[in-house]
Amino acid sequence: MLQRVLKSIKGSIPWYPFIVVNAAVFTVFNLVPWISMFDISFRDTDLLSRNEFIGLDNYVRLVQDDLLRKSLVNTFAYLTMYVPAVLAVSLLVAILVNRKVFGVKFFRAAYFLPNVTSIAVLSLIFRRFLSPRADGPINYMLGLAGIDPQPFLLSVTQALPSLATIGIWESFGYYMVIFLAGLQTIPKEINEAAAIDGANARQRLRRITVPLLNPSIVLASVIGVIYGLQLFTQVYVMTGSPSKLPGGPIGSTTSVVLYIVQSAFRPLEMGYPSAAAMLLFVIIMVVTLVQLRVVQRRFEY
Repeated sequence: MLQRVLKSIKGSIPWYPFIVVNAAVFTVFNLVPWISMFDISFRDTDLLSRNEFIGLDNYVRLVQDDLLRKSLVNTFAYLTMYVPAVLAVSLLVAILVNRKVFGVKFFRAAYFLPNVTSIAVLSLIFRRFLSPRADGPINYMLGLAGIDPQPFLLSVTQALPSLATIGIWESFGYYMVIFLAGLQTIPKEINEAAAIDGANARQRLRRITVPLLNPSIVLASVIGVIYGLQLFTQVYVMTGSPSKLPGGPIGSTTSVVLYIVQSAFRPLEMGYPSAAAMLLFVIIMVVTLVQLRVVQRRFEY
């Protein structure tokens, strides 16, 4: 028994340097900052001159903060628009590019391209496309169809869906790759046998493809929810300007992360935003755990 253990350890020695490096990086850049932030959340501090322990005061303030509640509502509203749509679009595209047709590799690369482009750059581009002016690119095309110019980012009801559309465009290629990898693990014989038995394409998708894609669906949905809850760049770039703070109009696009950043750097106060960040961490953890249970149960077969 001892010899077997020693032999196993000896065979694993070449991998230990990689484990140590990754553990060091995780500790320095993840674990230590999180522990520090947890400690700071109990203090009234600017990290420079003021550092007073105030107990749970920051967390009590969170419960009483109307703007934080509004940012949570905005974030979850964005989540309900973003996650189902991006998963549906990416699954559909993955099914299309899973076919053996001429030029399919080009289309795979083209669909994935927005994902490797900076979201800040895409936000700047789409900010111009979504210009509320009648001669704006999208409004001009709507005008050709006889539709009146739309306010988009200047509208309380249209701003958040506009941001969700940008998020879908930017990230669907990533989830497409996840679904494509899952589709290529499904044996072709199963679909061929179902087709011989008379199942049409819709039935094969519902009864075979989706259940066998369960691991990919779970992974993609969890990543999508975590990504959606961290909404920041689109809001900051597309709704802000030198003359106004991001998150408009009237706070209709203020996300939790944007609220945390504004709370930290406008008054240079680190204790309260750290408490808000801890709240966001708990929300992400709880939502992810619930989602794993629900999604795995939903797609059981």
